[in-house]
Amino acid sequence: MSKKLKSSQFFKGAKPAQNSENTAQEKVPNTATNSNPVINQNLVIANPQSSQKSSAVVQPEQMSLTAHQHIQEYLKAANKAHIEKEDLNAVLRLSQHLRVFGLLSAVGYLNQSNAQENNETRKRTVPVWGLLLGQMLGKKNASNALERLELMETVVEMARQNPGEYMAAWRKSLILAEQWNFWARAYTKGE
Repeated sequence: MSKKLKSSQFFKGAKPAQNSENTAQEKVPNTATNSNPVINQNLVIANPQSSQKSSAVVQPEQMSLTAHQHIQEYLKAANKAHIEKEDLNAVLRLSQHLRVFGLLSAVGYLNQSNAQENNETRKRTVPVWGLLLGQMLGKKNASNALERLELMETVVEMARQNPGEYMAAWRKSLILAEQWNFWARAYTKGE
């Protein structure tokens, strides 16, 4: 059976006022008819199992204070009153390295066995990176080779055994890196 379309089945002319009012009401959430109004369409719901660990690890509201403390610890460990230009470059370099290569690569850089002895950049970079990454991961300082190796082993084990925790630590390092940059610039002596 073929169904014939009658011209009277299709609406002709302007829409009635009643339909436009209903349309407007559908666009705006009505709490009386909808018990769960949409507040933010970009809301990300965390996995309940991982949210307990990651919420304790990454707290953006505390990152500036933590980064400030890390920079203060570096100044104290280096016996300096302010951040020098080379130290600032090392902090900025760490930030870039974390964004491009990741946390595992950054701790790997600290332990390169093929590093040249007379490499000035590396001599300035390793102490800054070791201390900041060590502070972030709960180590007091990663200034000597043994402590840097332990730091790398900790991150490698974290990446293998608990990838979620590693990703949270990487996100934390990315947030901290911006704050490290800010505080390093703030403690740079004006010229």
